[in-house]
Amino acid sequence: MEEAERVLGRAMVASITGNRPQVAELLYRSLELSEGDFTVHEHHPEDFLILFSSLDTMRRLNGEHFISSPRFALSLRPWCKLAHAGAGVFEYRVELELCGIPAQAWHLSTAKHVLGESCWIERLHPRTRSRENLTVFRLSGRVHNPADVRRAAILEIVELLPSRVPSEAPVVRTLTYAISIVLVR
Repeated sequence: MEEAERVLGRAMVASITGNRPQVAELLYRSLELSEGDFTVHEHHPEDFLILFSSLDTMRRLNGEHFISSPRFALSLRPWCKLAHAGAGVFEYRVELELCGIPAQAWHLSTAKHVLGESCWIERLHPRTRSRENLTVFRLSGRVHNPADVRRAAILEIVELLPSRVPSEAPVVRTLTYAISIVLVR
């Protein structure tokens, strides 16, 4: 996400009212830009995201722009990750143990999947990280409310099995594992 934010640091968002002109052509004409200086992407909630090839190109525009004609108006302003965002805080620190994670799924991504959005994982316990002990997956995290952390989950791992007949699609099966989640602290 940090890398995406660095890239978006050279982006602007555009909103259009009225008839929709060809945005790229309009930017070339109105802002003296050249082909290769930017790309245009459909975007929500604004109409478009304009991604510039360099920060210098974007800085040439210096701030917000408003382009209007009798048929439309286009507002162009720098992209900001805070636009349209709410804010919250994970108030509680917790230590959790996940029991039942199979060795082939002993990954941070598995713990994230099992816990869902109820917990932001800060770090794995050293014995979990080193795989010294594969009986309990221990981690520290932050939550909005410890009572909201689920106490059990089913981990479903999808496997593709080759078909016995070469011209047929592979067989898709799932392996399921019962996971218990203990709030240690």
